Amino acid sequence: MPSSAAPLRIGFVMLHTSPLDVPGTKDAGGMNVVVRAQADALARAGHEVTIFTRRSDPAPPARTVLESGLAVVQIDAGPPRLLAKGEHEGVMGEFGALLDAELQRAPVDLLHAEHWFSGIAALPVARRAGVPLVQSYHSIAAPPESPLTDGERPESPGRLAGERRLAHEVDLVIAVSEAERRTVLERLDGDEDRVRVVPLGVDTELFHPCATRDCEEDRDWFGSGGRPEAIVVGRLHPLKGFDLVIEAVAVLPPDQRPMLRIVGAPPPDGDDYVRALHEAVARHGMLCTTAFDGALRRGELADRIRRAAVMLVPSHSETFGLVALEAAASGIPVIARDAGGLREAVIDGETGVLVAGDDPRVWADALSALLADPDRLAALGRGARAHALTRNWGASADRLLEVYRELLAGARGGAQRETSVVSKE
Repeated sequence: MPSSAAPLRIGFVMLHTSPLDVPGTKDAGGMNVVVRAQADALARAGHEVTIFTRRSDPAPPARTVLESGLAVVQIDAGPPRLLAKGEHEGVMGEFGALLDAELQRAPVDLLHAEHWFSGIAALPVARRAGVPLVQSYHSIAAPPESPLTDGERPESPGRLAGERRLAHEVDLVIAVSEAERRTVLERLDGDEDRVRVVPLGVDTELFHPCATRDCEEDRDWFGSGGRPEAIVVGRLHPLKGFDLVIEAVAVLPPDQRPMLRIVGAPPPDGDDYVRALHEAVARHGMLCTTAFDGALRRGELADRIRRAAVMLVPSHSETFGLVALEAAASGIPVIARDAGGLREAVIDGETGVLVAGDDPRVWADALSALLADPDRLAALGRGARAHALTRNWGASADRLLEVYRELLAGARGGAQRETSVVSKE
């Protein structure tokens, strides 16, 4: 076991999605951003970090070094192509066996599984290797008959049982918010002594308020009566509620509707939902005022967000809602659903507005009221940026490292917090 000051060898396990994928494509989303940001910070602090993912493309090499101390390893489990999310259950055993072989060649001090697929695959591997297994869910399934507000549907037969098994058998569960922690305890019957909250960060240099000439022109256009822009970002999946945003904008009189920018792409099995979104836009006569941008790389996304007037986050369920914090860092107020981790990502009345329920008229009222009050819009934007500046990925990785050290030392909450070794951003 490493000493309390020794660099750690950390293995992140991401079976169903790769840290090399662009968020908003395939099954890549907030989880990809979180893992990559924390892994980057840990590697910069001198730890040896490897991210194990399933090969879904034959092109990348078996091992990709992203920076000193950080590498991605492609594991050849199943066909080297995209799989629908539910298909990954069928490759968990093969993935675990190949992961085991990788760790025999290059041992780690600790495994951190991301999502339930990874946890079930890694559980026997960690036991054979004699290393702790940490689990992050990022989303937790709700029973099929429950409303969307309770969370994602179980895409494969074993998900509900698998998530519950992990809550009972892994060494520690990491939640990204108090809301997710409560879900682990209540829905999965987790042990509160083995659940820790590690708050998320945000890159406040990449995501920052707009100060270019283009943005000044946007503000002048808005101030002289031009259409402001509302933006929604994420995977085009029913859980994200993009259909609700379209219906809410459609409630407004045509001359009062903002431009609507939809950023994101569907998961491999999401074409029907995307088709329904396009049909709704056409049905409501919004073709000229709606843009489907597809997935954007991080720099392009940051530029799009900072040039909007407001972001909407209508997700039926979020463990946190990282994109809301990215909007806050950009000085952009957020109108978000009053549910789950979004209550922690958005401070109602200070960084944005929380809206309850699925009535498009209620969402339309919140949107029109905010866009009609430039002073309030600006004040919320300032509050949002100030809030985001209190969060960074260095602090998030510091907390994660503290949890790792505590676990490796065998302490369950009594270990003294070590001096920060992760440089703040």
